Amino acid sequence: MFINRTRELDLLNEEYRKKTASFTVIYGRRRIGKTSLIAEYIKDKLAVFYYATEMNLSYQLKDMSRLILDSINIPNLKGIEFNDFDSLIIFLGNNLPADRKFILVIDEYQQLAKLDPSFSSMLQKNWDMHFKNKNIHLILCGSVFSMMQSEVLSYSAPLYGRRTSSIHLKAIPFNHIREFISSADKYDLMNIYASFGSVPRYLEIYNGELSFLENLRQNILDRNSYLYNEARFLLKEEISDISTYFTILEIISCGDTKIGNIGKKIGEHSSYLTRYLQKLIDLDIVEKEVPVLENNPLKSKLGRYRIKDQFVNFWFYYVYKNYSQLEIGNTEYVLNEIDSSFNEKFVSFAYEQYVKESILNDPMKYLGFIPDKIGRWWNNNEEIDLIAFDNKNIAFIECKWQNQPVGYDVYNRLLQKSSDIQCDPKLKKHYFIFSKSEPKKGLKETECKVWVY
Repeated sequence: MFINRTRELDLLNEEYRKKTASFTVIYGRRRIGKTSLIAEYIKDKLAVFYYATEMNLSYQLKDMSRLILDSINIPNLKGIEFNDFDSLIIFLGNNLPADRKFILVIDEYQQLAKLDPSFSSMLQKNWDMHFKNKNIHLILCGSVFSMMQSEVLSYSAPLYGRRTSSIHLKAIPFNHIREFISSADKYDLMNIYASFGSVPRYLEIYNGELSFLENLRQNILDRNSYLYNEARFLLKEEISDISTYFTILEIISCGDTKIGNIGKKIGEHSSYLTRYLQKLIDLDIVEKEVPVLENNPLKSKLGRYRIKDQFVNFWFYYVYKNYSQLEIGNTEYVLNEIDSSFNEKFVSFAYEQYVKESILNDPMKYLGFIPDKIGRWWNNNEEIDLIAFDNKNIAFIECKWQNQPVGYDVYNRLLQKSSDIQCDPKLKKHYFIFSKSEPKKGLKETECKVWVY
């Protein structure tokens, strides 16, 4: 199933149309759809796709040699063998077809770099000597972010400066979830987003013929299910000593997002946690948020940390925290907890992300202006779900995921909170409420614009 990814596919096709050599790096977490993107790109082109594994290098050399020899239309090549990857790459560089671009894809590239620490240096030498003036598109793809950084992306990497493009593939936008699960109603879609997230492979396993809770039971909570240990595998690929990292993530998932509070729970000073949090930020698992109106975000003392991925957040709160129950098959215990807390702790925050994404996709529709920035705001006493602004306008936005209709009291509270904010008096103020339910009649008569999900 190939959904969304049109921008990334367009970029790859632009690289293909170049008359010079192209070198693309594609990276992103497990199950995000990297291989599907590549398969869609090469399906009608001359290409060799090689998937690197943990097998020893001599076996992998034979496999890649066979694929390359089969793709090159040169007579009398049967039985030819190569002593090493260096010889194979040189051979390919000298025998590339002249009439069209040749694509060489190495998927899970980090496996080869792990087995042979000199592999990237060998590839860099051959790119400079045999590839860079040829009509080739080299694609290196990997799911271990730290390895792709050290081998290809960072300044000190052997292949740094050679790539002509890179794609950091991330989860798909909310509005594409329905394409995977066409039978889900709009409320189930929000539930799915707040638990399964929007990673393509996770959505593919969702069974639209079962209820949402039954999907949780069968696909996440059952100890033999596909996603039961997914977050553990995801992090163990990047981090060897996971205990402190897992503790930090569980604490954040439970709502303690200030570094001081995290430190108290662990029993360590805040300075001890800095390197762990920075590593999680580098891996694109956690992000540090500061109030959107801060003049100097880097020096803000109001920073909070949040888990970026909806599934990982859900997993740490309901699966990891409840391993002792789930390991003995007591899924009902966790389903009862989900029933009592999921809507408030997870769906409400997922709805905020949905609102932010919707506004960024079509700001003129929702706000009437294109904001320079949009994000959450808070101080020591108050919070506003979202604030968006440019040099002429400022919008104060409340997101309400509740069954009862929102009324004038919600608008009045938003007015009160926004009045405490010091901003340029020349800015035109706008007020918006994004709501799960239709508003009460009195609210429609105010200056507040209400958008109903």
